[in-house]
Amino acid sequence: MIENAANFTRTYQIKPSIFEVLAQQSLTDTLYPALQKVAIFLSAKFPEKLGFLDAYYDEAFLALSGLLQFYYLKNHGELLSLLNQRQKNRFLDGSFSENFYGLKRVLVDDEPLNHHEKELSLIFLVLMPYFKRKIEDKIQMYRIECAEGCIRNDFERRSKQIVIHSHSAFEVAWSLLALNNHLQYLAGKTEYSQPLLNLLKLKLVYSNEEPSLSFWGQVFKGNIRFSDISGGLLRNAASTVLETTAFFLQFLQTWSAQKPNFSITDLPKIEAPTPDNRARAYGGKCPLCLQTWRIPTALPVSGYIFCFRCILKHLSEAQKCPVTNLPAKSLDIVRLYPND
Repeated sequence: MIENAANFTRTYQIKPSIFEVLAQQSLTDTLYPALQKVAIFLSAKFPEKLGFLDAYYDEAFLALSGLLQFYYLKNHGELLSLLNQRQKNRFLDGSFSENFYGLKRVLVDDEPLNHHEKELSLIFLVLMPYFKRKIEDKIQMYRIECAEGCIRNDFERRSKQIVIHSHSAFEVAWSLLALNNHLQYLAGKTEYSQPLLNLLKLKLVYSNEEPSLSFWGQVFKGNIRFSDISGGLLRNAASTVLETTAFFLQFLQTWSAQKPNFSITDLPKIEAPTPDNRARAYGGKCPLCLQTWRIPTALPVSGYIFCFRCILKHLSEAQKCPVTNLPAKSLDIVRLYPND
């Protein structure tokens, strides 16, 4: 619903509304899981050729996000200004999602960002979410290990419990800080729409410059030289695809919210793994230690059952099923509770 409200709150004031601030953040948060669905589907459908997409998705998304944010934050305005030096471009000094909603970053005194602020913004936009996801995955594994009681060393168990509680306390504190910041922004007591922008001493404003003629508009009007086409065609085609994709992501997210029992973004289901000749050899025992299961744990991608400790250790090192070599990660495992 935030995205819907953002479309009706654009005014000629400099300060963006809270709906637009939250909507651009929602768009940023949508890109990761949306592309992850595609990566999981492709890696499961073509494990031999594209299995790496699931195993190294975080790193692939880090590279893609870095290029995307670099393009919009540092180069987008400069690249298109080469097409017409006399016109200004509204896409300046902002992330991909901020540019999508017509926003940009400026200093407290309304001056444009310098090179240092752009580099800091790039770090906070790309590297921080990557490390945050890595930490959350590790914390989730600690929770599973503590819940299953598979940590034999008391010091290790207590240390991991302290890390889990510290992380939970930090998440609560950060959520309260963000809420307080949004309330102050609504009340007009701060110019910073987000805590991270407060830390960087940057604020969001509208890009109210007169929008320049787009690359494609200049092509069709004949106001472009042949030398501009070679580089501009590829850059602006990619930009158009990304912005159109972002629009449909927001549209499909709203559609799914209105119809919770139906999701148009669902990818085709991967067929269940078929039994092979090795399944009988591992009947009733772990394929890794060849002993009776201790804390039986299934790996859905292949259907085999392992000991919890065995498969957890293997996936932390290999990230694939030890029997079928299908791509898998530690958080994919499912604890089984057989009826004895």
